[in-house]
Amino acid sequence: MSALVSTASGKELVRENTARGEYAIALGCFDGVHIGHARLFSVLSEKANGKKRAVWTFAPPRDNEICPVKSKPLIFSYEKKLRCLAECGVEYAFLYDFPAIASLSCEEFVDEILIGECSCGLAVCGYNFTFGKGASGNAETLKELLAKRGIETVIVDNVQINGMSVSSNAIRTALVSGDVETAEMMLGREYTVDAPVVSGKMLGRELGFPTVNQSLIDGGVMLRRGVYVSVCTVDGKKYPAVTNIGVRPTVSDGEKVNCETHIIGFSGLIYGENVSVALKHFLRDEKRFESKEELRDAVLLNIESARIYCKEKLKIN
Repeated sequence: MSALVSTASGKELVRENTARGEYAIALGCFDGVHIGHARLFSVLSEKANGKKRAVWTFAPPRDNEICPVKSKPLIFSYEKKLRCLAECGVEYAFLYDFPAIASLSCEEFVDEILIGECSCGLAVCGYNFTFGKGASGNAETLKELLAKRGIETVIVDNVQINGMSVSSNAIRTALVSGDVETAEMMLGREYTVDAPVVSGKMLGRELGFPTVNQSLIDGGVMLRRGVYVSVCTVDGKKYPAVTNIGVRPTVSDGEKVNCETHIIGFSGLIYGENVSVALKHFLRDEKRFESKEELRDAVLLNIESARIYCKEKLKIN
């Protein structure tokens, strides 16, 4: 199964009378749409020469589907990935279910999928791209096969920052360890929780500091549990904030990890609204306190630390 969607709207499009070589296509998973991916898309734009700029990637995996994308926790939801691709100048996305291409040889993938179905007129991929049954082909294989068919392939080298190679795996590792600063550098954007505000148990309000509660994406990276300095955007305005990623062990026996944020200087009701919470700095690990009074004192310290960090480091009051 395949689909062509607009990255700007996320809507599936109908392809009719597609011209041969109509699309310039970047190939990959593109989880996180990080600065290494942005380099691919820059090359794609430079070399497109009037062709429609597209990506070839996997569709969201179905239940019980064995898929390489499913084996790794997601940095972003698929909806956010499409939005980020659009921000990078990508117009379209060819989405393929893994089972539809898993058994294809490298030659079959090139002839049947890239050229036959996607009308590829230019390919761009990273140095570590693999394809074909059992990942038998690599970037050089793709370049060789397409060259025989008169189509150019551009292979983009790895991108480094502070001596570290940028990759989706490196970003996952940073997020699991709470190093949101490194994740932000590699992403080229803040790492944010973007989700509607859901109703909670009002425990934060009971303790004197109301919070907004958000669910994390299914299959997402297991963020380090604990307290973060954050910045919350509500109706276009940025507020200093403090966020807890965890299960609130002092006041709850729940096992579901949630995102709970106290927005400093904000008092409105925003249930059901989509709110963006950017995690900026890890403060401390999740901890069980002996009483609500101890918890309240700890949260007050966290709020003051977040206020100072946002004012001094981020220039947000």
